[in-house]
Amino acid sequence: MILQIISLGRLHPLLVHLPIGILVLAFLMELYFRKKDSGTEQKIINFTLAIAAISTVLSVGSGWLLGENGGYDETLLFRHRWMAVGLAIGSSLLYIIKKNPKTWIKKIYLPLFFVVMGLLGLTGHYGGSMTHGEDYLFKNEENTKVVITDVDNALVFNDIVKPILDDKCASCHNPNKVKGGLIMTNKEQLLIGGDSGSLFMAEKGESPRLIHHIKLPMEDEEHMPPKGKVQLTNHEIQLLEWWIGHENCFDCVAGTLDKTEKISDILNSLEEDTSPRALIAKEVAMVPDEWLASINNNGSIITKLAEKNPLLIANLSGNKSLGKNDLKALKKHAENIVELNLGNSNFNDTLSSYLTSFKNLTKLQLQNTKITDKSMESIKDLKHLESLNIYGTDITDQGLQKLTTLNGLKTLYPWNSKITKEALDSFSSTYKEVTVVSIQEDLFTPSSLEPPTIIADTDFFKDSVAVTLDYFFKGVDLYYTLDGSTPDTTSNKYIEPIILTSSVQLKAVSHKSGWEISPVKTVSFKKTNILPNSITLNNKPNEKYKGNGGNTLIDLKRGTINFIDGNWIGYEGSGFSATLKLQKEEVISTVSVGAFSSPEKWIFYPTGFKVWVSRDGDNFKLVHTEKIPTEKPNSDTKFQFFDLNIPPTKSTFVKVEVMSQLKNPSWHNNPGGKSWLFVDEIVLN
Repeated sequence: MILQIISLGRLHPLLVHLPIGILVLAFLMELYFRKKDSGTEQKIINFTLAIAAISTVLSVGSGWLLGENGGYDETLLFRHRWMAVGLAIGSSLLYIIKKNPKTWIKKIYLPLFFVVMGLLGLTGHYGGSMTHGEDYLFKNEENTKVVITDVDNALVFNDIVKPILDDKCASCHNPNKVKGGLIMTNKEQLLIGGDSGSLFMAEKGESPRLIHHIKLPMEDEEHMPPKGKVQLTNHEIQLLEWWIGHENCFDCVAGTLDKTEKISDILNSLEEDTSPRALIAKEVAMVPDEWLASINNNGSIITKLAEKNPLLIANLSGNKSLGKNDLKALKKHAENIVELNLGNSNFNDTLSSYLTSFKNLTKLQLQNTKITDKSMESIKDLKHLESLNIYGTDITDQGLQKLTTLNGLKTLYPWNSKITKEALDSFSSTYKEVTVVSIQEDLFTPSSLEPPTIIADTDFFKDSVAVTLDYFFKGVDLYYTLDGSTPDTTSNKYIEPIILTSSVQLKAVSHKSGWEISPVKTVSFKKTNILPNSITLNNKPNEKYKGNGGNTLIDLKRGTINFIDGNWIGYEGSGFSATLKLQKEEVISTVSVGAFSSPEKWIFYPTGFKVWVSRDGDNFKLVHTEKIPTEKPNSDTKFQFFDLNIPPTKSTFVKVEVMSQLKNPSWHNNPGGKSWLFVDEIVLN
């Protein structure tokens, strides 16, 4: 019988909210009708106060019984109980006084009402502190949220497990509310366990106790979290099982523990990109393709950072007739532009005021323009700016001083400006987080140049394409080859745009007297006369690197060094095959496959190819087999098109198999681990 009475305390969560709403309503009505002497309004207030008094008494009674179950902080429980008793007495007195016609009693009515409202707030505060923690009301979620930027370096307990327990378990198992004798807010209490023993021990044939309770049917009274609470997701349960399976290690780093492919995927999904560009991308919308088409109507000016990314790169470099209308045209979606190249143009102080519209710029190139210190006024408030190139400008020490407001600046290129060496030295010593790239002409010593930039509207073309070579500094000669050989100073010297009319691998280097020749920059340009109508992947890529499915391989978009840009499809520990259906029967003589290699990231070139052709899609004929030697020890990041020459054959369907080496080679830092295969395009000619 006693237990049945105590169990009535479970009604407290249902009853406790009634007096709160009713008392607040009565208080507001009292203030609103204060100067009105209408009997109807006063009767409504009387009725509301009566219900408030009754519901407060019931709430206090049920709460008192609930407290008898134990598990709450004694100090908070004491304060909450007696504040609630005071609230119940005050609520009852309000009703009695409101009904009493005596004037002297009426005088204490409103002051008492204010006291009751104060008691209501304090009672609710202590009740919330008991169930959610004393800092619940003023807790800053942004400051407490764990942000993982590199999951391999994340602490398994502090960064991965504890946030799950804090979110789904701590509301019932904290120092203020010790349900089942269990506290789950810190390592020491987790190891102690609760009334039923350790969380990490398992009964015979069962999971560890923590996982066992989580996986019980929802209807089971011992299921955790209780029915009605937010439940753990499948991913969270798997992470807890993985952690406990590694002896619930509290000091381990995620990258040092064994993990299945599924756990790896879950862990990778926890990573957050906190770079300025990632944050900007979350704040801006995608730009309409129609707008991009109108801007690029007379040549490529705007390009997307990545296919499904809202951020843009604007290139107005070399435009000697640049005017305000050119910058106004970009203003509509200026917040999406994170890179703006105005180098070698007629950009000047008059036009610089338009830069304030590009508030999300992270990279700005103004080299060899006519700007002065005045233009720095328009730049100093670009809070996301990380890279600024003012090479060859008339910026002076005063202009440099204005750049000290750029808190995000990481790289500055002031070479050949009017800034003195003393000012740069002072700037560098004060702002050590900024890399100042400044080389004086008289300091040239044998060194290595960067390779040139290879610029073209597209990597793929039908008839011809113009290719431009460019370099960061003046006075540097550029040399190139088109036959696959390594260029040097005896190769073709770049003078004017190169017109390509066939598929080539363009290689280029930079050279300056007194300097070592630069590394080779290689870009493959593909002439494509045959466009597939559709493509079918015969085995699915990894879920994390699936791009746009098979269409990723025929969209004529090269992938970048950022292999998560959506332009690559990736396979772990396997090769793949794809079947291409042509728009009509064509004569096929070449199949080209674009691939990516970066051994440090476990990505390797293919080890072989097979090509089949068919006219009906059912009967395929093998027309080409080619093996590729496995890579020798290296750590280079590189791209290559593999050209497979087949006997000219009429076909409507082409099936291509791309073979992987499957495992990392013996020279790799993780020999035997599953290697990756990344492909971005299949081109037919």
